[in-house]
Amino acid sequence: MKFNNTKWIAAAIGALMLTAPLAQAAALPSPRAAAADELRAQTLIADGINAERKRRAPKAPALKTDADLTAIARARSDAIAHGAPFAHEDRPGHFPAVEMVTAKFGRSGAIGENLFGAGGTGRFDPAAFAKQAVAGWMASNEHRSNILDLGFDASGVGVVVVGDAAYATQVFRGPPPSAAATK
Repeated sequence: MKFNNTKWIAAAIGALMLTAPLAQAAALPSPRAAAADELRAQTLIADGINAERKRRAPKAPALKTDADLTAIARARSDAIAHGAPFAHEDRPGHFPAVEMVTAKFGRSGAIGENLFGAGGTGRFDPAAFAKQAVAGWMASNEHRSNILDLGFDASGVGVVVVGDAAYATQVFRGPPPSAAATK
């Protein structure tokens, strides 16, 4: 979903949820290994998104990875993994990603969010999950629109694995409107 911070207009609706096995069965990894796998998946997704952006929108600069947006994306994935709605809106009708980005950065340009989830049995495979997330988002007009949007120059990806389910959120941000553009 993409939001214009001035009006919070939804230009893309929906979240993509795919259910597929994460990998073949193996013993559960240690918490340290699981965290490393989540970080690996985040990096692979960000790299995959920038590769798609370069291929399909060659005039668009690569999305800069922003640590604050990454923290927001991880918080969103964690909330969803622990029972928050798998949606851009929460139960009271607020847009948590928009509220978190606005709280952190103040007035901003466009804000976008892509959501992805996969579940199954077995051990989490960061490369397979990243490939599924990028492919799923690119196959969806709304999600692909966020990825290729020239108005976004930074993003953060957050991946959280709980049990046999994994969730990815990518939060996008555009530069604040210039003073001249708002007059």
